[in-house]
Amino acid sequence: MSDVWAVMRQPKWLGMLLALPFLMGLCVVAANWQYDRHERRSAQEAQVAAAETAAPVSLESVLLPTEPLPASGQYTQVTVTGVYDQQAVLIRNRSLREERGMWVVNPLRLPDGSSILVLRGWMAATRDNVEQATAAAAPAGRVSVTGVLQPSEPRRGAGILSNGEATSLNIEAICPQGCYQAYLQLTSSEPPDAVPPVPVDGPGLGPHLGYAGQWLIFGLMLPIGYVILLRREVRETRQATQGALTR
Repeated sequence: MSDVWAVMRQPKWLGMLLALPFLMGLCVVAANWQYDRHERRSAQEAQVAAAETAAPVSLESVLLPTEPLPASGQYTQVTVTGVYDQQAVLIRNRSLREERGMWVVNPLRLPDGSSILVLRGWMAATRDNVEQATAAAAPAGRVSVTGVLQPSEPRRGAGILSNGEATSLNIEAICPQGCYQAYLQLTSSEPPDAVPPVPVDGPGLGPHLGYAGQWLIFGLMLPIGYVILLRREVRETRQATQGALTR
């Protein structure tokens, strides 16, 4: 036992021993962070599942034009009626089933004078539209659009480009005045839209629960690793001492 204490009193081993609680605490913090991400994604997946079966509600019952969309309001299914602004904005670099394309977005003017951006659907990127893409026209006249509410995306890059396309669906960049601070991802329209809708998918659960477990395992392995390394050091110290005595 004295050999063990002799090794543990060395500065290197004392430092490793003192660092153990700190490193184990970091592993717990990392595990909690990953688990929180898993919980948030699980909640979003539950919202998507609930939206699929919920009856649409009015936009006014969920959100006011000047309010940001709360987390609880994402994926809420609503129905709005209005008239499309025919000037579409195309959002670049949007893939669908691994095919490159663009989102087609048009403002929908509502009876009260406000507008909401509608993600009408997706169009493929082809050789013909690389330089100047043109989306199918939105339905003319009064339309009824059903879809789910989504928060404004963060602004990326230049926002609106010189050709009228956009780098992200950022509401302030696309519609700086008079628009709701959320956009509507279309699921159905009356009359029907010529652009195929973008499927409403949640973020997926991802690997975060597994990562949380891995961090906890790392935390448990630290003291075990310390003991294994310490025993090896003690054994080598004893062998060195016995070798010196036999000379």
